[in-house]
Amino acid sequence: MAKTTIIDQKRNFKSLFATEDDKVIYHTQQNVRPTLEYVKQLSEHKPGKDLRHIAEVPMVIYQKALREGWAQDSAKWKDWLNHSDNKPFRTWKGKV
Repeated sequence: MAKTTIIDQKRNFKSLFATEDDKVIYHTQQNVRPTLEYVKQLSEHKPGKDLRHIAEVPMVIYQKALREGWAQDSAKWKDWLNHSDNKPFRTWKGKV
């Protein structure tokens, strides 16, 4: 099995590419702690009425959305953002 690992220090992102039996395996992992700390800082600011920053989505979640085919689906993003498990990524308490 041949493996290649790419680490993006800026985004705390690690990608592993491996080949096995003529298959390519792609695995990613990301430390989301810096994202959560950034969300906490943003949530300390009072949002405006017309324009508000609602969330920070880690790259691994965006990649999942791409793989599953819902990256361009605003209704799916709305569901994802309003799900209680994803509340730590939201910058304000209201529903999307």
